Amino acid sequence: MSNINNYGIDMNNDRPFQELSCETAAAIQGGASAQVFTDADFSGTASNIFDYDVPDFQGFNDQISSIKVFSGQWVFWSDANFSGSGIILGPGEYSNLSNLNGGVYNDVISSAKRNVQ
Repeated sequence: MSNINNYGIDMNNDRPFQELSCETAAAIQGGASAQVFTDADFSGTASNIFDYDVPDFQGFNDQISSIKVFSGQWVFWSDANFSGSGIILGPGEYSNLSNLNGGVYNDVISSAKRNVQ
């Protein structure tokens, strides 16, 4: 048995490691992560999964029609720099923003901020 710093960690143990998706890793870590799409039903152009505040969805500005929130709560804002009207979304799949709050957030979202309480 190999010892690392004399803590008795067995380097010869063949325990397999499990690969985690970004979504699962973020949930385990306790962070907040989400992804936006230009079209309903998570189609069209997809953003990278983000876990940081986005002051301006460049390339997605006023084009977002569906959202996946993998972990945490987010406030999605109608204007850049976290201004205008906002909607709080928790973990879940929002496949068609036209069906959410009368469609007022379809193709208007410009920024997103983690909702830290």
